[in-house]
Amino acid sequence: MMPRIRVKNALRAAAVPLLGAATLLAPAPDVLADAAPATSSGILPLADYSGEYAKRSYLLGDFGGKRTEWAKQGFTFDIDYNQYFQAVTDGGRDRDSEYGGTIDVNINVDFDRMGLIPGGLLQMRAVSRYGNSVNGISGAAIPVNADATHPTTSSADDDVTLWLPVINYTQYLSKTFAIGFGKYDTYDSANEFAGGRGRSQWWNQNLNMPVSPALIIPYSVLGGVALFMPNPNLTITGMVATSTDTSNRSGFDNFDDGTFGLLSLTNKYQLSSLPGGVGLMYGYGWDGDFNEINGRLNFDSGQLKLSTEDSTWFAAADAWQYLWVEGGSSQPVDINNGRQDLQGVGVFSRVQFADKDTNPVDYILSAGVSAKGLIPGRDNDSMGLGYSYSKLQLGRFLTAIGIEDTSTAVELFYNIELTPAVHLNLDAQLTNSALPNIDTATILGASLQIRL
Repeated sequence: MMPRIRVKNALRAAAVPLLGAATLLAPAPDVLADAAPATSSGILPLADYSGEYAKRSYLLGDFGGKRTEWAKQGFTFDIDYNQYFQAVTDGGRDRDSEYGGTIDVNINVDFDRMGLIPGGLLQMRAVSRYGNSVNGISGAAIPVNADATHPTTSSADDDVTLWLPVINYTQYLSKTFAIGFGKYDTYDSANEFAGGRGRSQWWNQNLNMPVSPALIIPYSVLGGVALFMPNPNLTITGMVATSTDTSNRSGFDNFDDGTFGLLSLTNKYQLSSLPGGVGLMYGYGWDGDFNEINGRLNFDSGQLKLSTEDSTWFAAADAWQYLWVEGGSSQPVDINNGRQDLQGVGVFSRVQFADKDTNPVDYILSAGVSAKGLIPGRDNDSMGLGYSYSKLQLGRFLTAIGIEDTSTAVELFYNIELTPAVHLNLDAQLTNSALPNIDTATILGASLQIRL
């Protein structure tokens, strides 16, 4: 019999995007697992649902102790509800405001804690979306509201009643190695100051996740994952999956429509006793039809089409580093939770490259500073100031219609903790679009995140 495995955090996939008409959807990948205390069992840690209304981490609480009882038996669930209001107040394609929201229902079945399958974990996420966003009128090629871009639909503002973009099974074969298969959501980013899925930190997609994978990695993918954790700070992840979005389908019929391979590495360290980390990611897509940037025009079935290649690649690297921490730096840091964990100040940076033959991204640079608890009496409020610069390679056809080869974005956010379960995020962006005849846009927004 396989020995019981005591691992603290579950497998989290990451690294994904889709390139649309004027939209880059991208993500970033990582998985983190640390050895749990020897007295614990199960793969996922036990969440604390208790506490008074204004102090608990889950707004619905413990259901009179039932929720904790279910968790001890291996079943947990939570709901992330995000409402956003955003307005283009100057420039852009149009001046208007929009309201919408997303609801994520997260379910985990920890077979290891149940005592049924040592090292076994089933994860599911059902997603709903309603309302509209200003992504279509901002004039920016990269979404200014990343949360509004998922789950992927034929129209960016389609209402989604309930889709299942995530259902996967992970099997830990040891404390350092796991394999998994199923559908994965790729929007998580393993960076202490540059994640949050467009909710708790940056709204602009170029600041909260890599976008260079856009040609080959969609939001929801069907595939297999292997995870190796030689020590608690280093995680190496490999994935092979479909390049067709599986938000509202099984994905088993799409393996012939293009496939990608992804290799990522994340490493945490201490620099002068301050936490920091780096991440590296490389992806390769094959069996697809990728337009050549400066390809020939061919006459096919009565239409003019660009010549294509069947493969492409991208690469990305990011880093984050605390500069100052209140109360010592020995506190734990979770680079996957989309929030700054420690009270203090830190910085991040990210660089991205892609195949010049097929990908309109030449390189993208982004950087920013993040802080938490700087205002007296507001220890859990966080804020950030970020900048991104995109250099595009357009080819002769896009250049001819007036598209520029650079775009920039500046973003400032302030996240207010109303209670541990309820956060108000205020956001301001300035975006300089590469699209022709689009003035620099000023975009203001506010969102309310509730964990139930």
